[in-house]
Amino acid sequence: MKHAKDTSGKTANRGLSAALTRSAENGLDLRRAMLRQLLPVGLTIGLVVLLWQRAGGLDLPYIYASLKTVSPLQWLGAALFSVISFWALGKYDGVVHRLIGTDVSSKAAERAGITAIALSQTVGLGVISSAFVRWRMLPDLSLMQAMRISAIVAASFLSAWAVVASLIALTVPMTLPWAGWIAWVVLAGAAAFAALSVLRPSIMAALHIPPLRAMGAFLALALIDTAAAGAALWMVLPEGCEVALLPLIAAYLLALGAGLISSAPGGMGAFEVTLLALLPALDAEPLLAAILAFRAVYYALPALIAAVVTIRGPLTKSQAEAVTAGPALVSLKSAPSLPAHVAQVIAEAPRAEAGLLRQGRLSLLTSAHGAPAAMAASSGQSLLVLSDPLSAATERQALLADISSLAKNSFLTPFLYKAGGRWAAAARQAGWQVLPIAREGWINPTTFSLNGSTKRQLRRKLRQAEAAGLSLNEAGADLPLGEMQQIADDWRKARGGERGFSMGKWHPDHLPHARVYLAWQNDALVGFLTLHANATEQVLDLMRMRPDAPDGTMHALLNFAIAQAASEGCARLSLAAVPLEEQSGEPWAFHHARLKLDKISGAAGLRQFKTSFAPNWETLYAAAPSRLALAFGALDVSREICRKFEIGRLKRRP
Repeated sequence: MKHAKDTSGKTANRGLSAALTRSAENGLDLRRAMLRQLLPVGLTIGLVVLLWQRAGGLDLPYIYASLKTVSPLQWLGAALFSVISFWALGKYDGVVHRLIGTDVSSKAAERAGITAIALSQTVGLGVISSAFVRWRMLPDLSLMQAMRISAIVAASFLSAWAVVASLIALTVPMTLPWAGWIAWVVLAGAAAFAALSVLRPSIMAALHIPPLRAMGAFLALALIDTAAAGAALWMVLPEGCEVALLPLIAAYLLALGAGLISSAPGGMGAFEVTLLALLPALDAEPLLAAILAFRAVYYALPALIAAVVTIRGPLTKSQAEAVTAGPALVSLKSAPSLPAHVAQVIAEAPRAEAGLLRQGRLSLLTSAHGAPAAMAASSGQSLLVLSDPLSAATERQALLADISSLAKNSFLTPFLYKAGGRWAAAARQAGWQVLPIAREGWINPTTFSLNGSTKRQLRRKLRQAEAAGLSLNEAGADLPLGEMQQIADDWRKARGGERGFSMGKWHPDHLPHARVYLAWQNDALVGFLTLHANATEQVLDLMRMRPDAPDGTMHALLNFAIAQAASEGCARLSLAAVPLEEQSGEPWAFHHARLKLDKISGAAGLRQFKTSFAPNWETLYAAAPSRLALAFGALDVSREICRKFEIGRLKRRP
């Protein structure tokens, strides 16, 4: 471990204190984890005693003779099925690393997973022992990260095992009268969990539910793993111990569950007792001989190999597989702490909406070459890509391939939201499903005029604002933050919370990077408006005003902002998007999400407000590889926008 020399004694002391605190917390977590093992260990001792008592009535020479009848070909078959099983177990770690976003390569993760499971299933104390092995094999991880991965692997496997065992129990006739209804309960619970993965109610926002694709991967791997392990046991059945493969796999699954619950090394005791009870038609001695052979092939031999690998440790850097370079999501802190290169990307983007990167929810999607490419966020079942690419020079088909690759690696489906015409056309050319979802209004401030019949309503609103004695100005560095906060609080309370994702979100930290326009009446702030601005355009962001603000306040503010933009030579000012009305042929879930967005965004009022400026209209689209992905993406976007953001009140100086 490398230590950096600190020239500040206070800083060094704080670092040492923090390290000691983390060590104490880690030690406490480990002690708690070990205490949780006491009950399973006690249960194991009881089961072993029970098995030992039963063994007193067994014919031990018969067991030995049965074991000798297992042919070399049977041993080889069992070994091959064991290899398949451990391959699937290693893939579990690969899935978990992809889900939590580590920088560990797939091969290194799978190698560490196989080694950890091969040792932990033999020595016991599953999560703890496997965590130490993973920590040893992946030195870039901390012990707590290794513990987290081990816990996720264990929990996901137990969940997948329960589903697989339930499906088998309903397929294969069982001697247990209660197996059927327990299986239906488990499957109902699994279906409910899958539904929660899609719907993700706000009450469960803190629960990290994996996407459906990851659940499917866990389920498929559990099926391969357990079926191969059961087949390995079936391969070493001695002469005189005949049973069909499927019933044996069913019995193996239930016996495996009993062993896992006991947390004993290899499920010792619980596994044997359960298997003997589930296969009463077989003589105990040949069956125990098969279990001994199975333990030698599936437990002892892998444990010996894993011990050697663990002692040797991880491969050297020259031998280790480097993580393959590819597209990635780079998380960003909210303003004002963005890196300089990200601030430059925002300043030069074709759409000023790139300023949403400052709000912290959206990440920077980089291409396979590491170049900033788009704004994106993972949510629910989808990788949501907002607006157009961040550079006009981006090769769109290549970016679509990068987005698809990144989504697949994260077990998500890609979804383009508010894509412009060229971006949507590229998606359609790639075979994606495309639907119009919104219209963006924009004007050229340098040619904007209040004349014409199309501006009749706007002129009336401006006269009302003028009659109310409103005064307007663009704010400088000295903002009336207290009054702005109060207006924002009232707005949020009236609408059930701030909006998010693609819609403007109030936070004082974002204001230094925005154009801010204020409306006053009798020296009191009655409303404000903000715009994102960059070298290409300005775009409407926040509109907030007091409930008793004079009619026409927001019209006057926007008209004032347009005049300011014209004086600076700005050729494009976007009024942002409004949702389209219902479209024919859209998926039901997509239609439902559209109606929800219409309601929460006040789409009807926004359409009327923006139409009064007679802007040019540009259609925006949603795109995804399939209609199902369109529906999932629409649900995920609507949930992101509706998410309630708690914005802390400003600390006021006494």
